[in-house]
Amino acid sequence: MQNGNRYLKKVVACSSIAVLPLQISAQNQPDIILIMTDQQTADAMSNRGNLNLVTPAMDELAADGIVFSRAYCSYPLSGPSRASIMTGKMPSEINVLENNDPLSEEEQKKTIGFTMLQAGYDCLYAGKWHVPAVEIPDKKFGFKKIAGMYDPDMAAHIEAALSEKREKPLFLVASYLNPHEICEYARSQTLHYGEIPIADDAVFPELPDNFDATEDLSELLTLHKKMSPKLHPTENYTEQDWKNYLYAYYRLVERVDAHIGELINLLKEKDLYDNSVIIFTSDHGDGVAAHQWNQKRALFEESIRVPLIVKPAKGGKATINRDIGALVNIGIDLYPTICDYGNTPIPEELNGISLKGIIEGTKEPHRSIFVETHFDAINGRSWCVIKDNFKYVFYRFFKNREQLFDLSTDKGETTNLMRDSRYENVYREMKAELLHHAQKVNDKMLIKDLNF
Repeated sequence: MQNGNRYLKKVVACSSIAVLPLQISAQNQPDIILIMTDQQTADAMSNRGNLNLVTPAMDELAADGIVFSRAYCSYPLSGPSRASIMTGKMPSEINVLENNDPLSEEEQKKTIGFTMLQAGYDCLYAGKWHVPAVEIPDKKFGFKKIAGMYDPDMAAHIEAALSEKREKPLFLVASYLNPHEICEYARSQTLHYGEIPIADDAVFPELPDNFDATEDLSELLTLHKKMSPKLHPTENYTEQDWKNYLYAYYRLVERVDAHIGELINLLKEKDLYDNSVIIFTSDHGDGVAAHQWNQKRALFEESIRVPLIVKPAKGGKATINRDIGALVNIGIDLYPTICDYGNTPIPEELNGISLKGIIEGTKEPHRSIFVETHFDAINGRSWCVIKDNFKYVFYRFFKNREQLFDLSTDKGETTNLMRDSRYENVYREMKAELLHHAQKVNDKMLIKDLNF
C-alpha cells in the first residue's frame, strides 16, 4: 500500500448495502495480489525439479513463499474453475458446468471482489476473466478493470494503475492467458502472441512414463475424445508430434513466466513485493501427453493438479521456502484465504479452509478433496475424491465406471486397484467419502448414481 497512511475509515457501498465506518490497521490489511495463469499443470515449474523448462519468476515466488504441492482445481475447465474461485463454491453448487454458463445475480453479489471492496480494499483486475465473459465488465464484480486479456502489455497497464494515489489497501488480480495457447498449437492454429519455433537442434522432452497407459481408461473418456476432434486433434499424432506438443507447452509456460517476472519487478519498484501477500496459481492443468491426453476436462492428475504458491507479507509468522503437502482445492480455499489475509469475515456458507491458517498452524487441512467435471461432447459427468494417498474416480456412463489409484506408488495412474481384492475396504471408504462430498454440495445426480 502506498502513501504511508495505513489507517482508513471504511465506508463502502455494494449494491445498496452500506458498510459502517471501521478503523483498520495496515498490519491487519496487507496488500494482496493474486497471480493466475491458464492451463498450467502443477509440475510445469523448474522449482518442482522439471528440467524441461526454466521459470525464474515462479521460482522466486517459491523461494520467498510456501509451495502447496497437492493443490487441485475444483473443475478442470476455465469457466467453471474461475467461477468457483470467485465464489468459493463448487461449480455444481452455482450451476456453472460449462464455459458459457453465467453466474446467477445472487451469486454475482457474493463474489470475492465485492467482499474485498466492502472490507475496504481497492480491487483491481487485469487480464483474463472468463466468468463467463472473457474480459471482466468494469466494476460489475467489485473490481475496477485496468487491463484486458493481452499478456504482453499487462505490466504496463498495472504500472499505470499502481501509479495512481491510493489511501486503501490493494487487492489486485493479474490473470494471464498462457500456457493456454497450447490449445491453438495442437490444432496448428495461429497463436495469439507469436509462434513457437522449433530449432533443428532443439532438445525435446521425453514422453511421460504413463504416455501409453490408455487401454484401461473409462469408455466415457475415450468416446468423448473421439467426438471432440477440434479439442483433441491428436488421433493421428506420432510420438514426435507429442514431443513437439510438450516442447511448445513448456515454451509457453516460459513465455508467461517472463511476463510474471515483469510484474514482480514492477512490484519491487513500487515497494509492494515484500509487503504484499502474493498468491500464485492456475485455473487448471493440461494433459501434457499423459495417457495421450491433451487439453483438460479429464480427472487425470496432470489436468487437475495446479501450481500453488503463497508468499506472505514480510514480517509475518510464516516460515518460507518450504513445501506443505496438505490437500487444497483452490476453488473453495482461495476465497477464505484472501478474506483471512484481508482481516474480513469469511462467509459462513463457504466450505473452504484458509491457507493462512494452514501455513501458520492454526487450521487443520481438508481430510479429503473433491473434483468434478463434465464431458460436453457426450454429456457425461465424472467426479473424484482424493484422501491420503488414494484417489477414487467415478464416471456416470459406460464401461470402466470406477477407478482406484494409490498415488504414493502410482502417480501416473496406470494401475486400477478396483480389481484387487486387497483394496476392498479402501474402495468402500473412498466411495463413502465421495458420497459425503456429494451430500455436502447437494449434488443429487451424484448421490443417486453412487447408490447403484
